[in-house]
Amino acid sequence: MISKDYFSDVNIQADTYTSRHRADALMHNIAKNFTPEFEKNTNLYDIAIIGVPEDRNSSNKGAALAPDAVRAELYALYKPFDTLRIIDLGNLKQGKTVKDSYFSVRDTVSYLLQNNIIPVIIGGTQDLSFPVAQAYEKRRRLYNIVTADARLDLNNPEENVLSESFVSQIVTSKSKYLFNLTNIGYQSYYTPNMDKTVMFDLYFDAVRLGEARADMRITEPYLRDADFFSFDISSVRMTDAPAHNQASVHGFYGEEACQLAKYAGMSDRLSSFGLFEMNPEFDERGRTAQLSAQIIWHFIQGVYMRQKDYPAVKMKGYKQYIVKSEILGEDIIFYQSPRTMRWWVQVPYVVKSQKKMMLVSCHEETFNQASLNEIPDLWWRYFRKLN
Repeated sequence: MISKDYFSDVNIQADTYTSRHRADALMHNIAKNFTPEFEKNTNLYDIAIIGVPEDRNSSNKGAALAPDAVRAELYALYKPFDTLRIIDLGNLKQGKTVKDSYFSVRDTVSYLLQNNIIPVIIGGTQDLSFPVAQAYEKRRRLYNIVTADARLDLNNPEENVLSESFVSQIVTSKSKYLFNLTNIGYQSYYTPNMDKTVMFDLYFDAVRLGEARADMRITEPYLRDADFFSFDISSVRMTDAPAHNQASVHGFYGEEACQLAKYAGMSDRLSSFGLFEMNPEFDERGRTAQLSAQIIWHFIQGVYMRQKDYPAVKMKGYKQYIVKSEILGEDIIFYQSPRTMRWWVQVPYVVKSQKKMMLVSCHEETFNQASLNEIPDLWWRYFRKLN
């Protein structure tokens, strides 16, 4: 259980909102603070915003100031739909030690997941993804993480969980339930070859920035299968998001960052989202705070556009396509939603001499590959991972 003692109340002055007089501004359509009424009526909410002012395990000092800077911009935006069920629980109080802060994040995320509420975490630095992963470990079921990051964050964590090595910490923490981790947007000149090898050996996925930007639609299936999306604002190019101590001249455009967030929100599986590493001390004219708020706005919009595709519903009524593979000597089976036109591919694996199947989200290009009598890259990666 968590309590009001975990949080500081939301404290943003109303005169900071450019749209404060408009009834359709988010400031008037989001419930605020952890209250007894919230505890009694958690079923009234779909999304809970949490600020986490923590940056002690990072070189990006100043990111702890981000939650309120992002809130001021977020509250000024207009609501995407007439009916929203959102509460802003405030900022988690910084623990005496970083580990104390991690425990608060883990417990809060666990509480919200148990109550079917999607946490939207405004960091703080990206090492906060580690306690989010711990919350999923507590559920004792397989889960997937997707990161948007210019780097793979596989540095040696040594004794601490650092924002530059949180992926290594998750992998080396004897995780029993992490099934897949995907990075979207890594930049090769920031990525040692050894890190790419590690991702390959672990059967994890990594999508280069250029590959993602060439066709943003290829990123959607990864986010559709994710449980947690961890967004590092440094994955956005410096001209659009300067507020980071390692901002890069290359990266996603602001519009592309918002597209990723919308894809994540639209996933019927995804159950938590975090935006990290925004550092107001490096911001210019509030540019990154504005973009961060718009990224969160697009995530919220996506949540309220969910279509109840698999796994929210069974595949009954979906179109089935059977592709005979001469190379494999067996069929590759695809499914397509008649409503959203989204695709899934069936991947076989064996458990205790019994053949089973896993449905993996995919792009139409995966089907096209199979139709050309090729083994689709996605299918092959998952086949190797499962078997």
